[in-house]
Amino acid sequence: MTTTPLQPVPLGRRVWAQSWRVVVAALAGLMAFGVVWPELDTEGWSDARLGLGLLTDLGAGLVALFLYCFRHRAPLLVTLPVIAMSTVSTIAAGAGVLALVSLAVRRRPVEIAVGAVAMLVTGLVGDALVFPSGNVPMWQTILVSVIFLALVVAVGVAIGQRRALVQSLRERAALLERDQQLREDRAREQERAHLAREMHDVLGHRLSLVALHAGALEYRGRSLSPDATVEAAGVVRAEAHAALTELRDVLGVLREPGDGAALAGAAPPQPTLRDLPALLDEARGSGARVSSAVDERVSTAPDAVGRHAYRVVQEALTNARRHAPGQPVSVAVDVVGGPALRVRVSNPTTGIVPVDDDRAAGHGLRGLAERARLVGGTFSAGRDADGTHVVEAVLPWTA
Repeated sequence: MTTTPLQPVPLGRRVWAQSWRVVVAALAGLMAFGVVWPELDTEGWSDARLGLGLLTDLGAGLVALFLYCFRHRAPLLVTLPVIAMSTVSTIAAGAGVLALVSLAVRRRPVEIAVGAVAMLVTGLVGDALVFPSGNVPMWQTILVSVIFLALVVAVGVAIGQRRALVQSLRERAALLERDQQLREDRAREQERAHLAREMHDVLGHRLSLVALHAGALEYRGRSLSPDATVEAAGVVRAEAHAALTELRDVLGVLREPGDGAALAGAAPPQPTLRDLPALLDEARGSGARVSSAVDERVSTAPDAVGRHAYRVVQEALTNARRHAPGQPVSVAVDVVGGPALRVRVSNPTTGIVPVDDDRAAGHGLRGLAERARLVGGTFSAGRDADGTHVVEAVLPWTA
């Protein structure tokens, strides 16, 4: 899984995060200074020795606080010198503890073990130097030190786990957001493809009728009677008006607010097999010789499968009118076992450029194949051995 790149932290936030930790380390060191130095037996010390001890404590503490600021660049290499300085400096003790916590945040066992051992050793050495004649048994000192180090390491590991959890949740949220965006983009693309298929099927059919009657007017206009010319012009006008109306209906869907589901719900009623007789009569009215054989059982087909079957017949008639003008067209719609709906449209192509040529077929047949695939059906188009072009689709009854 691809991890989400970390966003750069603002400068002000980085300065604040560094500053308050240094302040806490300095305060902890001052508290240790205030606890340890009053307990020291300095009666036999000279002023020079006392001053040197104080300067050493203060100087080593300042160096430890300075190095602590660079712990993120080399955690282990910075933590060890800071812990070592706590041997001769009480002020460095706070920085050493926080450096060990920061090291434990990384949750690397080897680094944690090295840092904890270093802290334990420096603590025992420092205790022996400060209180050489202490009355506390060694085993008690070791036990307290181990318990304290365990708590320090546990705090660091808990912080590290929390940070990892937060980062994981952020990555998961970003991944979910990307997935949601991809789903929305996919839904929009599917809706665009659906609208493109509808526009192609509707306008291709209507405009082919317009082109047919306009061609008749062009080539036979002078030989036609005025009444026939007016009738043909009326057909052209009616088909053009129908094409514009259906285009307006499809584009009206795009103006509806909401997502893809809302668009689908706002779409006007789509034609089904109940509208097939009107489609065939319209084709016959344009001069095409269309014969049909429709099984009575197809009237009970679901609207979804009926809509796809209607579009198959419509596109096949449009292709036949465009690429095989004047040839008879046979339309057969029946129910096959499964059950499934089979649509078969055929027309002779003898002496005519085959309609399954990619340059001739355009996007129509590919759109029909996509329709059949989306509902789990099959689609085929091409010439058989007799030179007849056959478009056949088998659509599941439950589509």
